[in-house]
Amino acid sequence: MGGTARTTPDDGSRVRRTLLRWADRLAGDELRELVDRRVRRALDERAAAPSAPSAAPAERGTPPARGTRQTLAAHAARPWLSAGRSIPTRVQSPELRALRRAHPYTGPVLVQAGVSRPAWMWFDEDDLVAAVAFWFGPNAYESLSTAVFSVLAARAGHVLDVGAHTGVFSLVAGASSPDVVVDAFEVMDRIARRAETNVRISGLADRVHVHATGVSSEPGTLTLHHNGAARLATGSSFEQIAERQAARGATTSEVEVTTLDAWWGEQGRPGVDLVKLDVERHESHVIAGARGLLAAEQPVLLAEVLSREDFATLYGLLGESGYARAWSVDDDAGLAYPVRPDLTYATGADYVYTRYHNVLFAGERRAPAVAAALAGLDVAADAPAQVVRDAPR
Repeated sequence: MGGTARTTPDDGSRVRRTLLRWADRLAGDELRELVDRRVRRALDERAAAPSAPSAAPAERGTPPARGTRQTLAAHAARPWLSAGRSIPTRVQSPELRALRRAHPYTGPVLVQAGVSRPAWMWFDEDDLVAAVAFWFGPNAYESLSTAVFSVLAARAGHVLDVGAHTGVFSLVAGASSPDVVVDAFEVMDRIARRAETNVRISGLADRVHVHATGVSSEPGTLTLHHNGAARLATGSSFEQIAERQAARGATTSEVEVTTLDAWWGEQGRPGVDLVKLDVERHESHVIAGARGLLAAEQPVLLAEVLSREDFATLYGLLGESGYARAWSVDDDAGLAYPVRPDLTYATGADYVYTRYHNVLFAGERRAPAVAAALAGLDVAADAPAQVVRDAPR
């Protein structure tokens, strides 16, 4: 008989049940809820459409539906597909904001850095890290930091990600080797759930474990300052950062915290080779609660610094646990520079802080591995080009 087949209510229910079972197996509650909303909406729209029993089958070349066109347009507009495009991009980029307004996108986003195999992040116009990866490339978010982290993780047995957010560093680490174990700590429950979703859709649930808890100097409860207007906002902190407290949507929550030493002891004091630390000026407290772990294992530490003073404080605290080497990571330039404990470069020039960035710290035992990773990526330099140019002759 002529005409197009229409989905009956029973057919729609079967489709919905099948998709929800798939979502349950793949990524748990968050993706299940998203799939449920979208399937219900699609079925409602189909039910409301006028019947066309005599309509001819769709011909080849028929324009795709609006939602499909929107997704295709978003994919086609990605700047990283343009020849010669520089990859590193900041989450605050005006270009990123403009692209997101013009081409909304929902779906999986590829992330890949260094030696890691592909991993995936779920994006529903709510995660800036995934947005950067979608629009500017799988390795666009903190390009050098994630690449070095993947190389170090590939040789590590156990990795900790403190302040994991939606898990990009955990994904890169987990995708670097089938033998690595990653424990990720994210204090915001809804963000931790998205990290779990990303781990599951990347097929890494066997080696990456997400803990929805904060980390500080002692176990207990702390006040977390965060932005309630953005579902997966970055920048949550136990510290009162003035410009963030003044932002629209700024709010607080009481949350549970532990210490790395307490967690490490509960796990039987396993070996730990690599740690990422991004806790928005709460680093000194995390380190105070990790003295035993740091002294015993001296893992390589990748930490974000928000000022020159933060760098100096962190270097001093880690020095008490035997850390004597550091490299400032410039994700924009794609280079890493050794920095001495007195905050001078290898050239003798003073370290220059320009904006927030990551720093690699290591004790003497693990420093050669860091140097080898940087050399292997061909990203080692003595000092930033501007510092070299400005040096007295």
